[in-house]
Amino acid sequence: MTRTELRTQRLLLRPFHAADVDDALAYRSDEEFARYLPHVPRPFSRRDAEAFVARNMSEPWDRLPTFAVVQNGTLIGTVNFEVDPEKKSAMLGYAFGRIWWGQGLAIEAVRAAVTWAAQAFGLRRLWASTDTRNHRSRRLLENLGMQCEVIREGDHRGPEGDLVDEAVYGLEFLHPSFKRTQGEGMRPCDKADCWTTARSSVTQARAHGSR
Repeated sequence: MTRTELRTQRLLLRPFHAADVDDALAYRSDEEFARYLPHVPRPFSRRDAEAFVARNMSEPWDRLPTFAVVQNGTLIGTVNFEVDPEKKSAMLGYAFGRIWWGQGLAIEAVRAAVTWAAQAFGLRRLWASTDTRNHRSRRLLENLGMQCEVIREGDHRGPEGDLVDEAVYGLEFLHPSFKRTQGEGMRPCDKADCWTTARSSVTQARAHGSR
């Protein structure tokens, strides 16, 4: 599959370049950025930034596409997918530098990338997970039309060693316009009954997750 560029009103989504190291270091070294991202090293060094960019450049686009999100020539974040071709499903991940929060840039980038992925891979299902305390992330997923399917209590340990509850969101595609089925597992997430949702539909992807 050919690596892809996408353009929105304010953003360019493109494959990573070797020259992205400085920008990656600038936004990923912010501890507030990494607050709900336990896979991000703390402190985040230049060596970490180099490894991050190299990994995103080398991973196969047909299974693990990762977009560098660029505004006015500056790398501001990422949108990535982990695609399961057999199940026609994909995990969605995203992460944006703190100084670009609150401007609608994340939803603009994620919506464009999801539209592309749904068409490029013929997706039937999209899913994502986030720390239950990360209200910005949960709001973004809900704005995409995704619904909480399960709360995984004590799913992993956070940067401070505390057990973290993870909310898993899902979206079933009828077609890439984000219409969804209203069947089992597609109801608002109430912590008291979320565990009735079948956990077999959720695939762990901790090695990749939100970039």
